[in-house]
Amino acid sequence: MYKYNFEQNTQHRIEILELNDEKCKFSFEGDLSIANAIRRVMIAEVPVMAIHFVDIIENTSPLSDEFLAQRLGLIPLVSSAADSKMYDWEADADSIDDQKTKVVFTLRQKNLNDAPLEITSQHLEPEFGQVGEMAIRPVRMFSPINGKEVGIPITRLGKNQSVHVRCHALKGFGKMHAKWSPINIATFRHEAEINMDQSQLQSLSLSEKNAIRNSCPMNVFAMDANQDLIVNAIEKCVFCEECIRSAESMKKPRLIKMQHKKNKYIFTVESAGQLKAAEIVQKALIVLRKKVDEISQDLDIAQQQQN
Repeated sequence: MYKYNFEQNTQHRIEILELNDEKCKFSFEGDLSIANAIRRVMIAEVPVMAIHFVDIIENTSPLSDEFLAQRLGLIPLVSSAADSKMYDWEADADSIDDQKTKVVFTLRQKNLNDAPLEITSQHLEPEFGQVGEMAIRPVRMFSPINGKEVGIPITRLGKNQSVHVRCHALKGFGKMHAKWSPINIATFRHEAEINMDQSQLQSLSLSEKNAIRNSCPMNVFAMDANQDLIVNAIEKCVFCEECIRSAESMKKPRLIKMQHKKNKYIFTVESAGQLKAAEIVQKALIVLRKKVDEISQDLDIAQQQQN
């Protein structure tokens, strides 16, 4: 199982419990303030790309210019290559309109048929000729019915209606606007610690043990080879206390003791699509470390000036 140490000889540890492109679930061992800082940085300070300026050249769609621009701005863009871009305030005047700071997409469609034409993120064409999975482009969306790529709906055009816009995607982060946040969900909770009184446990019948096991909606408990009740998936516990109530109904109020494990937390991170879930966690740790280093440097300078 993969484990990551922030530094040698520290108590901060991360252990991956579940990982795919959309979701990362991990346990964190360390101070509560550090855990909350990681969560806040993931939500608000991991840089991604998003459409910020829209040049409306022609728009006879049912949506007003402002509404159309807002919908375009909320389309998530694959941002694994966002680190190669500069923030617009970092660039000098000569590079404001260049590829160092932005990606430009063109949307130009006209409906010449009687049937409505749905305009989606698939119709956005990059002007700089980016290709490949790592290119900055709209996130790919697939139909849950047939698995085909469908794109994110933007508007619908009636007969002879058209839309022609240029979209300027800039680098930003969630504190600036929610469209720059790569997160759908970023939460953490205490990891549970469950202890069972072995003397009371041995007095239970097999049916009573099964009743306690089945009372847990998260399947935290299991039966081992000796038909003894054991804690099998502690990370799934949500402190519902159904197991305690089941034991109390059997006149065993002290059978199960449940409490928060000190300084150990379960994180659940779900990506909005711009970055893989693991990338969000990694980039958040980099940002957090950079902020700590900047504070440390400022304190050193202040101390030197004081002396």
